[in-house]
Amino acid sequence: MERGLIAGTGLHWQESADRESLAQALGESIAERLAHAIALNSAASLVVSGGSTPAPVFAYLSAVDIDWSRVSVTLADERWVAPGHKDSNESLVRNTLLVNKASVASFIPLYRNGLSVEQAIDPVTRDLQGMSIPFTVVILGMGGDGHTASLFPDAPADELSHAMALGSRDMVSVMHPPSQPLTRITLTRAALLNAEHRYLHITGSDKLVVLNSALDNANGAPYSAGAAPITGLLDQRPETVSVFWSP
Repeated sequence: MERGLIAGTGLHWQESADRESLAQALGESIAERLAHAIALNSAASLVVSGGSTPAPVFAYLSAVDIDWSRVSVTLADERWVAPGHKDSNESLVRNTLLVNKASVASFIPLYRNGLSVEQAIDPVTRDLQGMSIPFTVVILGMGGDGHTASLFPDAPADELSHAMALGSRDMVSVMHPPSQPLTRITLTRAALLNAEHRYLHITGSDKLVVLNSALDNANGAPYSAGAAPITGLLDQRPETVSVFWSP
């Protein structure tokens, strides 16, 4: 395992030779932060991302012996589909994280049955505000286009600028990126940045190329329109960000 800083960024870097050991190392780090928050504040909060990459981390965390009854969990983003749908991030989390010892954690879903995505904004926001904020841990992923959560570079300009606004008080936004077949609901950049620690979990040489390109193009400057959205989650308080990568 290599640890250090990504030159010129202040971001913490950690890598493993394989994805299994990376998932365990990441799970251990997250569990330590959650346990510390519970000891200090009697509560902790965890924001997770969907997709196949975090599944082994969820499996590891589900068996960790911490007081999960004091942990609230939510998603960084969600496709507007009901639980049980093959593309539901909620189903992934319920089936892989909120089991075993973590089954007693509370869960704040983003999808709301019977509501349109626009109608869900207010109740979702109220529920998120009831979590321990700043969030204890936010786990992010990244796509090949540099998106993170559902902050897609091809989203309509008004939607993306609203969701990426640094000073926004809105915690969630609706996104309709043309590259995606389903409407999305996502935590905003401001909400995701309001965390004690952020983890970017990526695997594969292709994702490393995308990350390095995004960081090189940013050249240490703050996020601006046209940049890869991932840079907007890495440019603020980089000392509170850890990038976990394996081939």
